[in-house]
Amino acid sequence: MSLALASTPLYDCPAPGAASPFRICFRAHVGPLPTTLLEVVLAVAIVVGLVAGWRRLPWRNPYTWPALVVLAGASLGVVVAPDHRAALGLWKAYFVEPMLAGVIIVWLAAERRNARILLAGLAVAGTLVAVLNLVAFGIVVSEHVDVVRQPAVVLYRSPNDITLFLVPLQAVALAIALFGDEARERRLAIPFLAITFLADVASLSRGGWLAMVTVLLVVGLFSARRLLVAAAAAVVVAGALAVPGSRRRILVQFDPNSADNSVQLRFVLWRSALNMLRHNPIFGGGLSGFEQAVRPYADPSYHEQLIDPHNLVLNWWSETGLVGLAGFVWTAVQVGRTAWAGLRAGPWPRAVSIGLLGVLAGIVAHGLVDVPYFKNDLAVEFWALLGLQLGALRGAR
Repeated sequence: MSLALASTPLYDCPAPGAASPFRICFRAHVGPLPTTLLEVVLAVAIVVGLVAGWRRLPWRNPYTWPALVVLAGASLGVVVAPDHRAALGLWKAYFVEPMLAGVIIVWLAAERRNARILLAGLAVAGTLVAVLNLVAFGIVVSEHVDVVRQPAVVLYRSPNDITLFLVPLQAVALAIALFGDEARERRLAIPFLAITFLADVASLSRGGWLAMVTVLLVVGLFSARRLLVAAAAAVVVAGALAVPGSRRRILVQFDPNSADNSVQLRFVLWRSALNMLRHNPIFGGGLSGFEQAVRPYADPSYHEQLIDPHNLVLNWWSETGLVGLAGFVWTAVQVGRTAWAGLRAGPWPRAVSIGLLGVLAGIVAHGLVDVPYFKNDLAVEFWALLGLQLGALRGAR
Protein backbone atom coordinates (compact mmCIF):
# COMPACT_ATOMS: atom_id res chain seq x y z
CA MET A 1 0.00 0.00 0.00
CA SER A 2 1.37 3.40 -0.93
CA LEU A 3 0.22 6.79 0.29
CA ALA A 4 0.96 9.82 -1.86
CA LEU A 5 -0.16 13.35 -0.99
CA ALA A 6 -0.57 15.84 -3.79
CA SER A 7 -1.99 19.32 -4.25
CA THR A 8 -5.77 18.84 -4.16
CA PRO A 9 -8.36 19.28 -1.45
CA LEU A 10 -8.94 18.61 2.20
CA TYR A 11 -12.62 18.46 1.24
CA ASP A 12 -12.74 19.93 -2.27
CA CYS A 13 -10.72 22.48 -4.17
CA PRO A 14 -12.49 25.79 -4.69
CA ALA A 15 -14.02 26.05 -8.12
CA PRO A 16 -11.91 27.84 -10.74
CA GLY A 17 -14.44 30.69 -10.90
CA ALA A 18 -14.74 31.11 -7.15
CA ALA A 19 -13.32 34.29 -5.68
CA SER A 20 -11.22 32.89 -2.87
CA PRO A 21 -7.97 34.21 -1.37
CA PHE A 22 -7.23 30.70 -0.10
CA ARG A 23 -6.60 27.41 -1.88
CA ILE A 24 -6.39 24.63 0.73
CA CYS A 25 -6.11 21.40 -1.23
CA PHE A 26 -4.91 17.90 -0.37
CA ARG A 27 -5.54 14.64 -2.20
CA ALA A 28 -4.18 11.18 -1.51
CA HIS A 29 -3.99 7.77 -3.18
CA VAL A 30 -3.96 4.43 -1.37
CA GLY A 31 -2.56 2.14 -4.02
CA PRO A 32 -4.60 2.79 -7.17
CA LEU A 33 -7.65 4.14 -5.33
CA PRO A 34 -8.22 7.87 -4.83
CA THR A 35 -8.78 9.15 -1.31
CA THR A 36 -8.52 12.34 0.75
CA LEU A 37 -6.82 13.44 3.93
CA LEU A 38 -10.20 13.35 5.67
CA GLU A 39 -10.67 9.75 4.60
CA VAL A 40 -7.20 8.68 5.76
CA VAL A 41 -7.82 10.13 9.25
CA LEU A 42 -11.30 8.60 9.34
CA ALA A 43 -10.00 5.16 8.35
CA VAL A 44 -7.56 5.19 11.28
CA ALA A 45 -10.36 6.15 13.68
CA ILE A 46 -12.60 3.40 12.28
CA VAL A 47 -9.93 0.73 12.75
CA VAL A 48 -9.41 1.84 16.35
CA GLY A 49 -13.16 1.80 16.98
CA LEU A 50 -13.64 -1.63 15.43
CA VAL A 51 -10.79 -3.13 17.45
CA ALA A 52 -11.94 -1.54 20.70
CA GLY A 53 -15.63 -2.33 20.44
CA TRP A 54 -16.12 -5.21 18.03
CA ARG A 55 -18.15 -7.40 20.40
CA ARG A 56 -20.20 -4.47 21.72
CA LEU A 57 -20.98 -2.71 18.44
CA PRO A 58 -24.72 -2.58 17.64
CA TRP A 59 -24.59 -4.26 14.25
CA ARG A 60 -28.32 -4.94 14.46
CA ASN A 61 -30.13 -1.61 14.67
CA PRO A 62 -32.96 0.21 12.83
CA TYR A 63 -30.59 1.23 10.04
CA THR A 64 -28.92 -2.14 9.42
CA TRP A 65 -31.15 -3.42 6.63
CA PRO A 66 -31.67 -0.05 4.90
CA ALA A 67 -27.92 0.51 4.98
CA LEU A 68 -27.28 -2.93 3.49
CA VAL A 69 -29.73 -2.15 0.68
CA VAL A 70 -27.96 1.17 0.06
CA LEU A 71 -24.63 -0.66 0.03
CA ALA A 72 -25.99 -3.23 -2.40
CA GLY A 73 -27.10 -0.46 -4.75
CA ALA A 74 -23.72 1.24 -4.45
CA SER A 75 -21.98 -2.08 -5.18
CA LEU A 76 -24.09 -2.54 -8.32
CA GLY A 77 -23.14 1.04 -9.18
CA VAL A 78 -19.49 0.00 -9.12
CA VAL A 79 -20.17 -2.94 -11.44
CA VAL A 80 -21.91 -0.82 -14.11
CA ALA A 81 -19.68 2.25 -13.69
CA PRO A 82 -17.59 3.31 -16.69
CA ASP A 83 -14.57 3.88 -14.42
CA HIS A 84 -14.29 1.08 -11.86
CA ARG A 85 -11.32 2.63 -10.07
CA ALA A 86 -13.13 5.93 -9.46
CA ALA A 87 -16.32 4.07 -8.52
CA LEU A 88 -14.50 1.96 -5.93
CA GLY A 89 -13.05 5.13 -4.45
CA LEU A 90 -16.56 6.54 -4.00
CA TRP A 91 -17.91 3.19 -2.78
CA LYS A 92 -15.56 3.14 0.18
CA ALA A 93 -15.62 6.90 0.85
CA TYR A 94 -19.37 7.52 0.55
CA PHE A 95 -20.77 4.25 1.88
CA VAL A 96 -18.50 1.70 3.60
CA GLU A 97 -16.48 4.05 5.80
CA PRO A 98 -19.32 6.42 6.82
CA MET A 99 -21.59 3.47 7.67
CA LEU A 100 -18.90 1.84 9.80
CA ALA A 101 -18.29 5.18 11.51
CA GLY A 102 -22.02 5.43 12.19
CA VAL A 103 -22.13 2.02 13.89
CA ILE A 104 -19.17 2.94 16.11
CA ILE A 105 -20.83 6.25 17.00
CA VAL A 106 -24.06 4.49 18.03
CA TRP A 107 -22.02 2.46 20.52
CA LEU A 108 -20.05 5.44 21.83
CA ALA A 109 -22.92 7.96 21.93
CA ALA A 110 -24.91 5.79 24.34
CA GLU A 111 -22.84 7.64 26.96
CA ARG A 112 -23.67 11.32 26.91
CA ARG A 113 -20.11 12.46 27.59
CA ASN A 114 -19.02 10.68 24.40
CA ALA A 115 -21.88 12.30 22.50
CA ARG A 116 -20.66 15.68 23.75
CA ILE A 117 -17.17 14.96 22.43
CA LEU A 118 -18.58 14.06 19.01
CA LEU A 119 -20.73 17.19 18.95
CA ALA A 120 -17.77 19.29 20.02
CA GLY A 121 -15.72 17.91 17.13
CA LEU A 122 -18.51 18.63 14.65
CA ALA A 123 -18.94 22.11 16.13
CA VAL A 124 -15.24 22.85 15.75
CA ALA A 125 -15.35 21.67 12.13
CA GLY A 126 -18.45 23.76 11.41
CA THR A 127 -17.00 26.82 13.10
CA LEU A 128 -13.77 26.48 11.13
CA VAL A 129 -15.69 26.25 7.86
CA ALA A 130 -17.86 29.23 8.82
CA VAL A 131 -15.02 31.47 10.00
CA LEU A 132 -12.75 30.77 7.03
CA ASN A 133 -15.53 31.50 4.57
CA LEU A 134 -16.59 34.66 6.43
CA VAL A 135 -12.98 35.89 6.33
CA ALA A 136 -12.78 35.11 2.62
CA PHE A 137 -16.09 36.90 2.06
CA GLY A 138 -14.79 39.98 3.87
CA ILE A 139 -11.57 40.00 1.87
CA VAL A 140 -13.21 39.74 -1.54
CA VAL A 141 -15.85 42.35 -0.62
CA SER A 142 -13.10 44.73 0.49
CA GLU A 143 -11.44 44.19 -2.90
CA HIS A 144 -14.74 45.10 -4.63
CA VAL A 145 -15.18 41.66 -6.20
CA ASP A 146 -18.73 40.92 -7.35
CA VAL A 147 -19.45 38.09 -4.88
CA VAL A 148 -22.83 37.48 -6.48
CA ARG A 149 -21.12 36.26 -9.64
CA GLN A 150 -17.91 35.02 -7.97
CA PRO A 151 -18.76 33.75 -4.46
CA ALA A 152 -16.00 33.54 -1.87
CA VAL A 153 -15.25 29.89 -1.10
CA VAL A 154 -12.65 28.22 1.12
CA LEU A 155 -12.14 24.43 1.40
CA TYR A 156 -14.93 23.70 -1.08
CA ARG A 157 -15.73 23.95 -4.77
CA SER A 158 -18.87 26.06 -4.51
CA PRO A 159 -20.79 28.15 -1.95
CA ASN A 160 -23.53 25.50 -1.92
CA ASP A 161 -21.07 23.10 -0.29
CA ILE A 162 -20.73 25.42 2.70
CA THR A 163 -24.41 25.24 3.56
CA LEU A 164 -24.65 21.56 2.65
CA PHE A 165 -22.21 20.88 5.50
CA LEU A 166 -23.41 23.51 7.98
CA VAL A 167 -27.22 23.21 7.87
CA PRO A 168 -27.46 19.65 9.32
CA LEU A 169 -25.19 20.72 12.19
CA GLN A 170 -27.35 23.80 12.72
CA ALA A 171 -30.46 21.61 12.97
CA VAL A 172 -28.95 19.69 15.90
CA ALA A 173 -27.53 22.85 17.51
CA LEU A 174 -30.88 24.63 17.25
CA ALA A 175 -32.67 21.69 18.86
CA ILE A 176 -30.16 21.66 21.71
CA ALA A 177 -30.48 25.44 22.14
CA LEU A 178 -34.28 25.19 22.34
CA PHE A 179 -34.81 21.84 24.06
CA GLY A 180 -31.54 20.89 25.78
CA ASP A 181 -31.70 20.11 29.49
CA GLU A 182 -28.23 21.47 30.32
CA ALA A 183 -27.58 25.20 30.37
CA ARG A 184 -23.93 24.80 29.34
CA GLU A 185 -24.87 22.93 26.17
CA ARG A 186 -27.48 25.55 25.30
CA ARG A 187 -24.99 28.38 25.87
CA LEU A 188 -22.46 26.73 23.55
CA ALA A 189 -25.05 26.03 20.84
CA ILE A 190 -26.14 29.67 20.54
CA PRO A 191 -22.81 31.22 19.42
CA PHE A 192 -22.28 28.30 17.04
CA LEU A 193 -25.64 29.05 15.46
CA ALA A 194 -24.85 32.76 15.22
CA ILE A 195 -21.50 32.23 13.47
CA THR A 196 -22.72 29.54 11.09
CA PHE A 197 -25.93 31.39 10.18
CA LEU A 198 -23.76 34.36 9.18
CA ALA A 199 -21.69 32.01 7.02
CA ASP A 200 -24.91 30.68 5.45
CA VAL A 201 -25.99 34.19 4.56
CA ALA A 202 -22.54 35.14 3.22
CA SER A 203 -22.44 31.99 1.07
CA LEU A 204 -25.25 33.45 -1.09
CA SER A 205 -26.40 29.87 -1.63
CA ARG A 206 -30.10 29.94 -2.46
CA GLY A 207 -30.50 26.23 -1.82
CA GLY A 208 -28.74 26.70 1.50
CA TRP A 209 -31.09 29.52 2.46
CA LEU A 210 -34.09 27.33 1.64
CA ALA A 211 -32.68 24.51 3.79
CA MET A 212 -31.89 26.92 6.63
CA VAL A 213 -35.44 28.32 6.70
CA THR A 214 -36.87 24.78 6.50
CA VAL A 215 -34.81 23.72 9.53
CA LEU A 216 -35.96 26.76 11.50
CA LEU A 217 -39.60 25.95 10.79
CA VAL A 218 -39.42 22.18 11.41
CA VAL A 219 -37.42 22.39 14.65
CA GLY A 220 -39.48 25.37 15.77
CA LEU A 221 -42.71 23.38 15.43
CA PHE A 222 -41.78 21.43 18.56
CA SER A 223 -41.24 24.55 20.65
CA ALA A 224 -43.77 26.42 22.77
CA ARG A 225 -42.12 29.48 21.18
CA ARG A 226 -42.87 28.26 17.69
CA LEU A 227 -44.26 31.64 16.69
CA LEU A 228 -40.98 33.26 17.71
CA VAL A 229 -39.02 30.73 15.64
CA ALA A 230 -41.35 31.30 12.68
CA ALA A 231 -40.77 35.03 13.09
CA ALA A 232 -37.00 34.40 13.01
CA ALA A 233 -37.43 32.49 9.74
CA ALA A 234 -39.47 35.40 8.36
CA VAL A 235 -36.71 37.81 9.41
CA VAL A 236 -34.15 35.67 7.55
CA VAL A 237 -36.27 35.80 4.38
CA ALA A 238 -36.92 39.52 4.73
CA GLY A 239 -33.23 40.17 5.35
CA ALA A 240 -32.27 38.22 2.24
CA LEU A 241 -34.69 40.29 0.18
CA ALA A 242 -33.51 43.55 1.76
CA VAL A 243 -29.81 43.17 0.93
CA PRO A 244 -29.21 44.16 -2.73
CA GLY A 245 -26.79 41.33 -3.55
CA SER A 246 -28.91 38.56 -2.06
CA ARG A 247 -32.12 40.09 -3.44
CA ARG A 248 -30.58 39.96 -6.91
CA ARG A 249 -29.59 36.32 -6.32
CA ILE A 250 -33.21 35.47 -5.50
CA LEU A 251 -35.12 37.60 -8.00
CA VAL A 252 -32.92 36.57 -10.92
CA GLN A 253 -34.52 33.12 -10.69
CA PHE A 254 -37.78 34.68 -11.86
CA ASP A 255 -36.14 36.11 -14.99
CA PRO A 256 -35.90 33.30 -17.58
CA ASN A 257 -33.76 35.46 -19.86
CA SER A 258 -31.03 36.10 -17.32
CA ALA A 259 -27.66 34.39 -17.77
CA ASP A 260 -27.53 34.01 -13.97
CA ASN A 261 -30.81 32.07 -13.78
CA SER A 262 -29.76 28.68 -12.42
CA VAL A 263 -33.33 27.32 -12.40
CA GLN A 264 -33.33 27.11 -16.20
CA LEU A 265 -30.03 25.22 -16.07
CA ARG A 266 -31.48 22.86 -13.47
CA PHE A 267 -34.52 22.11 -15.67
CA VAL A 268 -32.28 21.26 -18.61
CA LEU A 269 -30.05 19.15 -16.38
CA TRP A 270 -33.00 17.27 -14.88
CA ARG A 271 -34.52 16.59 -18.31
CA SER A 272 -31.19 15.20 -19.45
CA ALA A 273 -30.89 13.03 -16.34
CA LEU A 274 -34.42 11.69 -16.77
CA ASN A 275 -33.72 10.91 -20.44
CA MET A 276 -30.71 8.86 -19.37
CA LEU A 277 -32.62 7.12 -16.57
CA ARG A 278 -35.46 6.14 -18.90
CA HIS A 279 -32.89 4.17 -20.91
CA ASN A 280 -31.10 2.82 -17.80
CA PRO A 281 -33.88 2.64 -15.20
CA ILE A 282 -32.54 -0.23 -13.07
CA PHE A 283 -28.87 0.65 -12.61
CA GLY A 284 -28.65 4.30 -13.69
CA GLY A 285 -25.26 5.60 -14.80
CA GLY A 286 -23.22 3.91 -12.07
CA LEU A 287 -21.06 5.44 -9.36
CA SER A 288 -19.13 8.43 -10.76
CA GLY A 289 -20.71 7.67 -14.14
CA PHE A 290 -23.32 10.40 -14.58
CA GLU A 291 -21.26 12.78 -16.69
CA GLN A 292 -20.42 10.06 -19.22
CA ALA A 293 -23.79 8.27 -19.09
CA VAL A 294 -25.87 11.40 -19.70
CA ARG A 295 -24.08 12.55 -22.86
CA PRO A 296 -25.98 10.38 -25.39
CA TYR A 297 -29.31 11.41 -23.87
CA ALA A 298 -28.64 15.06 -23.05
CA ASP A 299 -31.22 17.71 -23.83
CA PRO A 300 -30.13 19.71 -26.92
CA SER A 301 -29.76 22.83 -24.76
CA TYR A 302 -27.55 21.04 -22.22
CA HIS A 303 -24.00 22.36 -22.55
CA GLU A 304 -22.60 21.78 -19.07
CA GLN A 305 -20.14 19.15 -17.83
CA LEU A 306 -21.61 18.39 -14.43
CA ILE A 307 -20.83 15.24 -12.47
CA ASP A 308 -24.30 14.87 -10.91
CA PRO A 309 -27.96 15.81 -11.60
CA HIS A 310 -28.17 18.28 -8.68
CA ASN A 311 -31.26 16.63 -7.23
CA LEU A 312 -31.41 14.21 -4.33
CA VAL A 313 -33.68 11.61 -5.95
CA LEU A 314 -32.09 11.79 -9.40
CA ASN A 315 -28.62 11.58 -7.90
CA TRP A 316 -29.35 8.45 -5.84
CA TRP A 317 -31.07 6.88 -8.83
CA SER A 318 -28.25 7.74 -11.22
CA GLU A 319 -25.40 6.70 -8.91
CA THR A 320 -26.84 3.63 -7.16
CA GLY A 321 -29.82 2.63 -9.30
CA LEU A 322 -33.30 1.82 -8.04
CA VAL A 323 -31.84 -0.46 -5.35
CA GLY A 324 -29.78 2.31 -3.77
CA LEU A 325 -32.62 4.82 -4.10
CA ALA A 326 -34.98 2.40 -2.33
CA GLY A 327 -32.38 1.93 0.41
CA PHE A 328 -32.06 5.67 0.94
CA VAL A 329 -35.85 6.14 1.09
CA TRP A 330 -36.02 3.28 3.62
CA THR A 331 -33.25 4.94 5.62
CA ALA A 332 -35.21 8.22 5.64
CA VAL A 333 -38.31 6.37 6.90
CA GLN A 334 -36.24 4.83 9.68
CA VAL A 335 -34.91 8.28 10.59
CA GLY A 336 -38.50 9.39 11.13
CA ARG A 337 -39.34 6.29 13.15
CA THR A 338 -36.30 6.45 15.45
CA ALA A 339 -36.72 10.21 15.90
CA TRP A 340 -40.40 9.74 16.80
CA ALA A 341 -39.42 7.13 19.39
CA GLY A 342 -36.81 9.53 20.76
CA LEU A 343 -39.40 12.26 21.37
CA ARG A 344 -40.72 10.23 24.32
CA ALA A 345 -37.42 8.93 25.69
CA GLY A 346 -36.26 11.78 27.92
CA PRO A 347 -34.91 15.35 27.54
CA TRP A 348 -31.58 14.51 25.88
CA PRO A 349 -32.85 11.93 23.34
CA ARG A 350 -35.80 14.26 22.63
CA ALA A 351 -33.54 17.21 21.82
CA VAL A 352 -31.30 15.12 19.56
CA SER A 353 -34.32 13.49 17.88
CA ILE A 354 -35.90 16.85 17.08
CA GLY A 355 -32.53 17.88 15.66
CA LEU A 356 -32.47 14.74 13.52
CA LEU A 357 -35.91 15.55 12.11
CA GLY A 358 -34.53 18.98 11.25
CA VAL A 359 -31.53 17.33 9.58
CA LEU A 360 -33.83 15.21 7.41
CA ALA A 361 -36.03 18.20 6.53
CA GLY A 362 -32.99 20.28 5.60
CA ILE A 363 -31.60 17.49 3.44
CA VAL A 364 -34.89 17.09 1.59
CA ALA A 365 -35.23 20.86 1.07
CA HIS A 366 -31.66 21.30 -0.15
CA GLY A 367 -32.00 18.11 -2.16
CA LEU A 368 -34.52 19.80 -4.43
CA VAL A 369 -31.64 21.63 -6.13
CA ASP A 370 -28.46 19.94 -4.94
CA VAL A 371 -27.04 16.71 -3.51
CA PRO A 372 -26.74 16.65 0.30
CA TYR A 373 -24.95 13.29 0.50
CA PHE A 374 -22.48 12.45 -2.28
CA LYS A 375 -19.39 14.11 -0.83
CA ASN A 376 -16.90 12.70 1.68
CA ASP A 377 -17.74 15.06 4.53
CA LEU A 378 -21.50 14.98 3.93
CA ALA A 379 -21.68 11.17 3.92
CA VAL A 380 -19.72 10.99 7.18
CA GLU A 381 -21.83 13.75 8.71
CA PHE A 382 -25.06 11.99 7.71
CA TRP A 383 -24.26 8.65 9.33
CA ALA A 384 -22.60 10.33 12.32
CA LEU A 385 -25.77 12.30 13.14
CA LEU A 386 -27.91 9.20 12.69
CA GLY A 387 -25.56 7.33 15.01
CA LEU A 388 -25.61 10.14 17.56
CA GLN A 389 -29.40 10.10 17.84
CA LEU A 390 -29.62 6.31 17.94
CA GLY A 391 -26.91 6.21 20.60
CA ALA A 392 -28.81 8.74 22.73
CA LEU A 393 -31.95 6.61 22.38
CA ARG A 394 -30.10 3.43 23.38
CA GLY A 395 -28.50 5.21 26.34
CA ALA A 396 -31.91 6.22 27.67
CA ARG A 397 -33.17 2.62 27.89
